[in-house]
Amino acid sequence: MTPRPRQRPRPSLATLPEHLHAQREPAPGGELRLRVNLLGFERATGLLRAAGARFVTLLLARTPEPALLATFALRGDLVTLEAPTERDRPVVYGSLGAGWPAARWAEAELVEREGVQPVGYESERRLTAPDADLLDGRLQGLDVFQLPFGPVRSGIFEAIQFLIETGGENVPAIETRPFFKHRGLEARFEGRDPASAVHVAERVAGIASVAHASAFAHAVERALGVRPPVQAERWRAVHAELERIACHLDVVAKQAETTALSVGQARFQLLKEQIMGLRAQLCGSRFGRGVVVPGGVRAPGAGLGLAELAAALDRFEADFERDRRLFLGTASMLDRLIGSGRLPRELVEEYGGVGPVARGSGLSIDARHERPYGEYRRLGLRIVTERAGDAMARVAVRLREIAESLRILRQALDHLARGNGSLAAPLPRAGTGAAFGWAEAPQGELVTWVELRDGRVHRVRIASPSLRNWALFDHAFPKDVLTDFAFIEHSFGLSVAGADR
Repeated sequence: MTPRPRQRPRPSLATLPEHLHAQREPAPGGELRLRVNLLGFERATGLLRAAGARFVTLLLARTPEPALLATFALRGDLVTLEAPTERDRPVVYGSLGAGWPAARWAEAELVEREGVQPVGYESERRLTAPDADLLDGRLQGLDVFQLPFGPVRSGIFEAIQFLIETGGENVPAIETRPFFKHRGLEARFEGRDPASAVHVAERVAGIASVAHASAFAHAVERALGVRPPVQAERWRAVHAELERIACHLDVVAKQAETTALSVGQARFQLLKEQIMGLRAQLCGSRFGRGVVVPGGVRAPGAGLGLAELAAALDRFEADFERDRRLFLGTASMLDRLIGSGRLPRELVEEYGGVGPVARGSGLSIDARHERPYGEYRRLGLRIVTERAGDAMARVAVRLREIAESLRILRQALDHLARGNGSLAAPLPRAGTGAAFGWAEAPQGELVTWVELRDGRVHRVRIASPSLRNWALFDHAFPKDVLTDFAFIEHSFGLSVAGADR
């Protein structure tokens, strides 16, 4: 009997610098920065992958010095590899995306927009300049044809194209093409003070305005060493969980609409409208805009008392539970969701999937738990997962997360009622620094890099959950038919705007 080879023990966070031949750099808490050279960049990345790290983003930084950064989630921390670069010379390193699917789209953006030159990089098409008329299918056969679906579609306001390859019913191959409406929002941050730049963050993806504002504010606060007041963190949690509930209800309503369950669609849209109305009463915006600012929040919930909000949530929960049971008891609905768009856990890990897409395939990935921020350090979180990996599992995760959000909201409201104090901490007028900030958006883990110079935003890079999850969409159709397309797309619950930025 041949003995099994001994597995090398995975390095701990304390031994990572030595293991990667890297030098530890100063960084805010919860973030480990390791300095390597460009020649060792690919090797260090491979070692992190072997240690179980999840790829987050790849970017070029300018503060505190020009550098190529690759960031990973590992055991409750963000681990960043920092390879210094020279301003007037091309950035050359061993390609990450060549062997790691999770890094492909992030690397493609750098190649096409920043001119980096990864050795071994290959791409059959330009990710950031899609051609709606290009039909470059991968399948061959007499009965195979290409169906370009989008970028303009009835009832869909965002622009994305899916090149579907089919023989008439089965969908053996599909290619997802975002970036038809790239808005260059990351450049719009530059030169603004943090108080005005947060308004840009809120408009990256309207359905996740609070999450984007929170991740941006978190990055600014970490870069400048500012801690928001406790009451502000509690209000942020309230607005974030209301946003999560609204987004999840929208996904379920779209599934009901696709099945022509008009009553179910109406009921879940009414439930969503209840939540949107509460958000408007709390802050004057149905999307929670204008609430989160670097350093805290602008104001408490002015138009609705804590007791009134708690009572409204109780009424909402009763209605939601009734409609949830009816939805899960409708055979025609479940028949379209069960088994559709199945994503194996290993595939989701390879592509760095996050949010309900990952949790629907059995991965316990949630930034509120992995790297607790704000009030989530004091709130107990139960991570909701399903193992089936299909559209039904992703919908089930969202339904259960709505119940969990209600529990979190009641905790936060109880803490708000027993607390008091200021709602914002002042920022240094001419502060300089750079840091990552994060939040668990309804679509998944959102990570934002912010550089500040003399009190002004110098550079912002956004690793959105939608961009990271859209890369998985191509792989959700190996055993599905064309009529399953809408169910699978809605089960992902992604925003095209969040990917295009």
